[in-house]
Amino acid sequence: MNAVKIISVILLAGCCSLFPSKLSAWGKIGHRIVAGIAEDHLAPGVADSVQLYLGDMTMKEAATWMDEVRSDTAYNYLKPMHYINVEKGELYVRTFGPNILNELYQSFKILCHRSEFSKEEVFMAMKKVIHLAGDLGQPLHVGYGEDRGGNLVEVTFIDKKSNLHKVWDSDIIERQAVTQSQCTELMNNWSKRKIHRCKKINFEKWMSDSRSWLPLIYQFDNATIDQKYVDKVTPVLERQLIVSGLRLSALLNTVFA
Repeated sequence: MNAVKIISVILLAGCCSLFPSKLSAWGKIGHRIVAGIAEDHLAPGVADSVQLYLGDMTMKEAATWMDEVRSDTAYNYLKPMHYINVEKGELYVRTFGPNILNELYQSFKILCHRSEFSKEEVFMAMKKVIHLAGDLGQPLHVGYGEDRGGNLVEVTFIDKKSNLHKVWDSDIIERQAVTQSQCTELMNNWSKRKIHRCKKINFEKWMSDSRSWLPLIYQFDNATIDQKYVDKVTPVLERQLIVSGLRLSALLNTVFA
């Protein structure tokens, strides 16, 4: 490789490091909380059907699978499926390229008509639905393309460098030690009507609900996320984990009940 090519490769690598890809929502902890809440709300017998199609994989393992294979280039085609961009002030207009909404529609359809598909196709659709139901609840996965869902918004989180997307994926969850039991305890104070509303299947409304929190998410000054901000948004983050779990249970109950 000549000197020009070497320099080009170095510059390309440097540029890539400036633009982290939107791949994980909630991080491993958050996705497992979503899966755990969903498991607790599966109708009788549905858990057995879910496990039948997951085989040796648990729901919590399936919830993180799409993130765990991101370093495998064979799965690069999955990357655009984790998110969708709608710029500030614009309305969502459905396209037919790969994005989180289209993939949820397609995977849900495969599960509902699973007898028409191979075992491998159904297995993949199961993993996608379990993961993407969580992704859709992370507001920055349905955020603005101009900053790549907060990935390009560099911030100081308490006392370390981070970016807004990562803050919502994992930084707040880890700092606040958010757990499934903590979310369940919060949900136990919700009315049955509120829980029932969360379970109504409408992917576009779920996306709009997540996007409604974006103004709050961007309410910080001087590229600094302090404890006051964290305390203010933690109830919203916990709410999004809960509704994601309830929505996932609704999808699986509809498919297998």
